[in-house]
Amino acid sequence: MNLLRACRNLGYVALWPFDYLSRLLNNKTDFPPLHLRRYVGPLRTFESSGAEFMTYLRLLVEMRPDQSILDVGCGCGLMALYLKDYLHEAGSYAGVDLHLPSINWCSKHISSRRQNFQFKHLDVKSLAYNPKGKHNAADFTFPYSSGSFDVILLKSVFTHLRPAEVENYLKEVARLLNENGRCLATFFLLNPEQQLLETEARNTLKFNYGDEQWRYVYEHSPESACGYDESFILSLLEKHNLNLQGTAFYGSWSGRENGLSFQDMLIIKRA
Repeated sequence: MNLLRACRNLGYVALWPFDYLSRLLNNKTDFPPLHLRRYVGPLRTFESSGAEFMTYLRLLVEMRPDQSILDVGCGCGLMALYLKDYLHEAGSYAGVDLHLPSINWCSKHISSRRQNFQFKHLDVKSLAYNPKGKHNAADFTFPYSSGSFDVILLKSVFTHLRPAEVENYLKEVARLLNENGRCLATFFLLNPEQQLLETEARNTLKFNYGDEQWRYVYEHSPESACGYDESFILSLLEKHNLNLQGTAFYGSWSGRENGLSFQDMLIIKRA
């Protein structure tokens, strides 16, 4: 699978001249190149996904332009591109990711023009995405002081973490949020309604492997797509002094006709 990813990435790099011409014609030269955009998710939804989550941050999280934002799994700066003209000088953005080339691009093309935007590479081990990482995600401490952030975003991060890693990241969310802070996090939540829809063959993803708490789609690459029993996630929130703000916003992946986004979303706050 890693060899396939490497070959595919070389193909995207080879397409750089055509991609640059396309971005130039569409006035998108501030966007990262094709071989970096592909790490964020489907190429066809790169731009629309950023706009979508800006809406959620503003309406559901009530983000303000003067606040401090932590974007965990920032990739090549998708959300930063949308936030750079939204945040005031009093606001700040910190983006962290496992993918060093993406962090280097963001530092060169975004931080150099926006002093309140900073990016850091987290050399955390992931068998699927960073197999040679030095640090273990299950006990990693993010390089920021406690209570540093008004808003934390984990967009398609918990969907790639194992159970001990999920718990540690939630523990870090509790530490890093300030007293009135909010966290928007996406999951694949497994629950009775989702299971009923599964019997009707309406789930987009099939979590065939794992146990009652944690299931995954690909037997030999669990981190590629992880689903969690909803009650297990809620128990972790309680354990680490976190609460839901309102109720879950379920996604369309499970076959729900009224799914707000593709993945399920939780708005989390300190208890």
